[in-house]
Amino acid sequence: MKIMSIMAHQDDFEFNAGGTFALLRRIHGAEAQFKILVTTRGASGHHSLGPEETFRRRENEAMKSAAMIGAEYECLKCLDGEHLPGQIFIDRNFLGGLWNAIRAFEPDFIFCPPVTSDPLAGIHIDHYNTAWGVRMVAYQLTVPRAYPDMHNLSRLKTKSPVILNVDDTYSAGKNYDLAFDIAGVYEKKLQMALCHESQIYEWLPWNSNEPPPDREEFQKRFRQRHSNVNLRYGNDDSVPREYFMITKWGAKSDTERVRSQLVCPGCLEH
Repeated sequence: MKIMSIMAHQDDFEFNAGGTFALLRRIHGAEAQFKILVTTRGASGHHSLGPEETFRRRENEAMKSAAMIGAEYECLKCLDGEHLPGQIFIDRNFLGGLWNAIRAFEPDFIFCPPVTSDPLAGIHIDHYNTAWGVRMVAYQLTVPRAYPDMHNLSRLKTKSPVILNVDDTYSAGKNYDLAFDIAGVYEKKLQMALCHESQIYEWLPWNSNEPPPDREEFQKRFRQRHSNVNLRYGNDDSVPREYFMITKWGAKSDTERVRSQLVCPGCLEH
């Protein structure tokens, strides 16, 4: 089983799907392959470091986190061979790079942000256009000459993955198809999130005009974040969960089939 996360920045995966990937690693062991793809360098996400130093730090933090669940980390290269610094715009360069990265890994499942459709909702341009990018190339994944082939793949036929949306605080959705109880791997998720020190202790507090939290305070906020999301989805308890919506962008599926494939070893063949 191959499972891919496609998010805009180096810490987005851990907050939105890290617990589920840790759970799937526990269930499937070495039989699962994970790819953590980010669509930008995240190089503008710091108030005092320059772009190159920010990128190096965020890359190192992301690789450290990915290693905790045996995942491969990659920063997207566009058709021109370059990484995007941030401020993603939908063009052939970006879409072609995304198409190549997905086809090279050939995932069974993709986890990515949702397309925010509420005109009154705030957006982050990188999250927003990452979602649009995945949606736009989803059908083209099975079209072998849609873009220039950066990886010289010998195969012409590529399967269509099931594409799931993660929870998004901008759109603040209230409907979901799947919710996974991650209590058994919550500590792993927490440790993965804590790898992103440049975000947790530096950039995010500065951007929010708040003092940097100590480790204990961050852990309390992180736990409360899960409770707040639970409440939004109608679960008034403190059980840590991650919520997902099944799209119709890629392979068609339904809740029970996706659940059985993800949490039942060997079910993918049936």
